[in-house]
Amino acid sequence: MMADKIDEDALRFGQMLQSYREGAKVTQQDIADATGLTKNYISSIERGVHKCNAQTFIIYAKKCGVSLDEMAGLIPKSKLNRNLMKKLSDMSEDT
Repeated sequence: MMADKIDEDALRFGQMLQSYREGAKVTQQDIADATGLTKNYISSIERGVHKCNAQTFIIYAKKCGVSLDEMAGLIPKSKLNRNLMKKLSDMSEDT
């Protein structure tokens, strides 16, 4: 029996999500709680087994304190930008 072919793009994307998540000190459980998915499913996204939908991608970006453009690789990573986005995401809507 032949092993399932790994989707290299999904694997790279999942590894990128994991890198941002770990860099922001966010747990898989934090992402799971915010998305309504299980921790095991979040793990499977980061391993490239399942693909990440747009809603989950947005939650990753918000929880990690980065813009969607930065997380998607459309602008360079910036510590200043990351810190600013984290502070903004932590603020209440009233602020």
